Amino acid sequence: MADTKHVVLIHGSWGRGELWASARAAFEERGYTAHAPTLRHHELPLHEGAMKIASLSLRDYTDDLVGFVNSLDSPPLLVGHSMGGLLAQLVAARTRQAGLVAACPGAAAGILGATSTSVRMSVRHLLRPRPWTKPCRPPTFEQFRRCFAHAQTEDIAREIHDGLVCESGRFIWEQFAAVPRLSKATVVDFAAVTAPVLVIGAECDRIVPSGVVRQTAARYQHSTCVEIPRSDHMVFSGEALPVTMGHIDEWIARNHVLALA
Repeated sequence: MADTKHVVLIHGSWGRGELWASARAAFEERGYTAHAPTLRHHELPLHEGAMKIASLSLRDYTDDLVGFVNSLDSPPLLVGHSMGGLLAQLVAARTRQAGLVAACPGAAAGILGATSTSVRMSVRHLLRPRPWTKPCRPPTFEQFRRCFAHAQTEDIAREIHDGLVCESGRFIWEQFAAVPRLSKATVVDFAAVTAPVLVIGAECDRIVPSGVVRQTAARYQHSTCVEIPRSDHMVFSGEALPVTMGHIDEWIARNHVLALA
């Protein structure tokens, strides 16, 4: 069996792999080999990548990530944040993994829950003609600060915001259609995931409500649900990071995740 303990970090909407820098360093300090792949075309400058990203589906992202995970020499720990939290679940259902961490995850099909903030942000895009064919631009800094990173320092919030790119309009549509199960792209085969699962919420999250976190955890055979106190949506940033990593450390130890890698 391989000696390497792999961790795959999956970013959220408008993001890139580079946004995991602090969390990646934290995992590497713990002896893990951390991978932070950038989703398809998200490595491109905002304007250059906009139309290439526009019509990509969650299925496209999932297929790419499944290929990456299957290329590793041992089953990794999958860690996803926001949209990445949903992607991590979709990937886990199709691969072998040592464990799954879904932080502030986007809702899978059939899971009811939204905040007034997330609805307002989605509606602006969904009211456009054929929104599934158009890129969804990142929020302005003021919107990002107010909705996603209100518990972060301004410097940290600006550093995160400076790395954002356009997101897929098709994903926004697929997420909107998740609750009534109108989009198969958001359907997770929960029963296929038998490894330990940790679902992380944030006390002050204005994007993903606690109900989505609890409902997600309840779908799995072997799950733990925790909440990061006083944290906004960005649980892997700023003062929230060591608290989040502490919960992951405890969960890994208690469930012997990666112990045999």
